[in-house]
Amino acid sequence: MNKIVFVGELEAAGGEKTDKYFKIAVPDDDGGEIVLVPPNVKYTFAFKSATLILLEQALLPVKEVTLIPDDNLGSIRSAASSAREYFGKSQIVLSALGNLLAAYVTAFTARDKFSPVVAIVREDIIKNVSNPTYYLDDALKKLPLNYDYVRKLFKKETGATPHEFLLQQRMELAANLLHSGITNRYSGYTVSQIAEACGFSEPLYFSRVFKKYYGMAPSEYQSK
Repeated sequence: MNKIVFVGELEAAGGEKTDKYFKIAVPDDDGGEIVLVPPNVKYTFAFKSATLILLEQALLPVKEVTLIPDDNLGSIRSAASSAREYFGKSQIVLSALGNLLAAYVTAFTARDKFSPVVAIVREDIIKNVSNPTYYLDDALKKLPLNYDYVRKLFKKETGATPHEFLLQQRMELAANLLHSGITNRYSGYTVSQIAEACGFSEPLYFSRVFKKYYGMAPSEYQSK
């Protein structure tokens, strides 16, 4: 989900802490490394000045405190600055920025490519994200490896189980379609069509899943 729940100035460094959020600390000086702290991991920040971003329900392949440099374009620093500007103003923008930051973190922390089987599963999920007849369990059981082994390996390398990753991809697609205004009163698209575009054959089930994931119905989310 990668929901941004806080963006602001990092408080003065203190003793070790731990909490339930995924933390991205971006130093204000351009040369400083960015600190990533996954949920429930002890940490101590030593920055003099930095922007702190808290993500809720982030599915990221980071299991310990990690230091990363930003790329030459300052992508993470730029996204953090935008998040700080829009925090408390636009949930639509923050949702997009949360997913963007998660994508950057995933890209910048990947020292090697995914293992072959994980790469195959990821590609298959992404290819079928809009396919209502796609059954992930069937696809996993066709692999020449133990089902539980593939599931655990996938979670280890991506931070999510295959089913969590599929749901995340479908919910992000749904949010993007709703944010684009595709269901406004001037269009001919219905909730049923949105559900089908996101891989759901049952509109009511899609609405229930969406509300559980985002805390509101699709129609409510579109108006935010």
